[in-house]
Amino acid sequence: MRPRPLMLAAITRCERHQATSAVTDAIMAAGGWLVDSTQFSNLAMALRFVLPAEGLTPWAAAVAEAGVRLDEDSQARLATQAAKPREPDTEITAGLNLTFLHDEPDLRQTVPAIPG
Repeated sequence: MRPRPLMLAAITRCERHQATSAVTDAIMAAGGWLVDSTQFSNLAMALRFVLPAEGLTPWAAAVAEAGVRLDEDSQARLATQAAKPREPDTEITAGLNLTFLHDEPDLRQTVPAIPG
């Protein structure tokens, strides 16, 4: 049976490009990689990534240092996962829903008309 992904949620007041870069840089620094990302206007972003089990705690510390705050449930799930005994090469699949708090207007995407 395949393990369920570790689902996390965070908020930040940092500029969205800066926060996104900080999160992805922390993933890479912890030995992981980004699997997928989806941006929802300039209000939120969903990231899916994989980390080695021993990279969970360093990733969380780097994200917090960058100004991205995990909610209490996510912190508890992360602590539970980090405390589990594992094989040395175990990888953790995770998802992060990142919400951006700001006063900017909604980001509008212009979609060109399809001829025909």
